[in-house]
Amino acid sequence: MLMLTDRLGVDVARLRLKHLPSELVRFHFTSKRKRMSTLTKSNGETEPGFDRRLHTKGAAEQVLQSCSRYLDELGTVQTLSEEVKQLVTEKITEYANQSLRTICFAYKDLKPMEGGESH
Repeated sequence: MLMLTDRLGVDVARLRLKHLPSELVRFHFTSKRKRMSTLTKSNGETEPGFDRRLHTKGAAEQVLQSCSRYLDELGTVQTLSEEVKQLVTEKITEYANQSLRTICFAYKDLKPMEGGESH
């Protein structure tokens, strides 16, 4: 992932300084979960009333199972209907049949104490 962002000319170090707070909790990748997550304090981009954001990346079929909304091509939050979920699942399967792996990114804004102290 870092190699891709580097090839695209993204200054990852600068972005980390700007967007990644010093207080965070990491849930490392495991082959059982097939994903990893990072919990950060709000940097002002969460919805009002939410003080933390959980970022997740991993196997698309695993991450998709935990999603109820998605961002459309304009960045607008939409409800993840069964029809859209089916279209995404079909695309994941299509890529898998070509021996390609898909990675999905997701986030969830959390209210104070939602999920407990350590989530």
